[in-house]
Amino acid sequence: MTDRDRDRGQAETDASGLAGVGVNLERYLAARLGPLAFFLLVVVAISAPLVYLGMGVKTIRTRASSTAKLVAELIHEEAQQRPVLWRYDAPKLLRHVSLQTQHQSIVRIDLTDEDGRLIELGQAPPGPEDRKLLWYWEPIELEREVGRVWVGVTSRDVERQASLIFLGFAALGALLAGVMYALPLKAIIEAEQRIDASQGALEHLNTNLEATVAVRSSQLREALEEVRDKEQRLRELSGRAVAMQEAERRSLSRELHDSAGQALTAIRINLQLLAELAGNASAKTMATRTMQLADSTLEEIRRVVDRLAPAVLDDLGLQGAVERHCDDFSERTGVEIDYAFEDLDRPGVDTGVETAAYRIVQESLTNIARHAKADCVEIYLRRLDAGSIHDRIAIEIADDGEGFDVEKVRAKGRRGLEGMRERVELLGGTIEISATPGVGASIHVELPVKTETA
Repeated sequence: MTDRDRDRGQAETDASGLAGVGVNLERYLAARLGPLAFFLLVVVAISAPLVYLGMGVKTIRTRASSTAKLVAELIHEEAQQRPVLWRYDAPKLLRHVSLQTQHQSIVRIDLTDEDGRLIELGQAPPGPEDRKLLWYWEPIELEREVGRVWVGVTSRDVERQASLIFLGFAALGALLAGVMYALPLKAIIEAEQRIDASQGALEHLNTNLEATVAVRSSQLREALEEVRDKEQRLRELSGRAVAMQEAERRSLSRELHDSAGQALTAIRINLQLLAELAGNASAKTMATRTMQLADSTLEEIRRVVDRLAPAVLDDLGLQGAVERHCDDFSERTGVEIDYAFEDLDRPGVDTGVETAAYRIVQESLTNIARHAKADCVEIYLRRLDAGSIHDRIAIEIADDGEGFDVEKVRAKGRRGLEGMRERVELLGGTIEISATPGVGASIHVELPVKTETA
């Protein structure tokens, strides 16, 4: 199975998983919305009728209490005028009572004496239905309680009206509950339909995307291979250039040493003989001066020969050449040099790499002498991963001088540092320069022991 097939299978699994999640979400939402919708139905259906019923019953009670109090006051006035006979004046008492029973919620008003016996008013005696009434009483007092006024009320009208309100609000609650239950489910169903519609488009897009990615990946691989080939060719050209440069320098060094150097040596010998044989003092002086000029020219040729192709490398090897140069530098400048080496005696290092390593040390010490004002320099050369494809020489040089700002020096393009960087990069190596003003500077270089010459 290819990676593309696995990716497609994973996409289908994810899509089916999403569909399953949608179904579960719909069921989950329905299970949660059902109780909420029922609760909304109950609350809307009973809240208003209950409030209306409570307020209606409270109003009836208030009316019954005030009616009982009013009748008690009227009879109290009669009782003050006739303390004993007031209870026997049934027509007058009935008239007081009848005036208050005209309200539909007040069903019956009765009077009792101080012993609780019913005072006859000429109305029908209380029946079984009257026992279901809500009764409120108020005392009739002179100096003591001489009787009571009883007012019986009914809440049937309020209950009937509350029932009608209940039916209306129950319908409203059912409507609201249905809306609350249906709208989210409808939104979920529509969302699932949109997901299903988008899934097909996504699968189509995924197929096209896979094809596009495959084409683009192929193009990138080809471009990467091309870049790698160019890098390889560049390394090979750099290696050839370094090898040719070293060969040319060695050839020029030999030419200077063999021809110009020997010629100047012969000239000096002849001048010395001429000075010894000359009888004329001025001619002898001229020969001596010319001999001194030949000596300085010969010394300059030796320095140039050493810079072009250090003969000390052929004589002592890299480690011995660096040791001698460090000792000469320390003796000439007074700067203390602490050097150390590790595994440099292993064979297999190209001549150009040894020359480059020697020149990096040489150039670094020259820069330190010119700019750093250092008292001490540490130099450490070692062979890393000897015998492997990563076989390389590491060079670490640090001083305690004045230091410098790396970015400013890089912006100015100082020839010494830039030339060192170019030499290292031509050989396929790496260089890292770090410095802090007032603290010192350090350089770390790694060079492959083999250059690309094939």
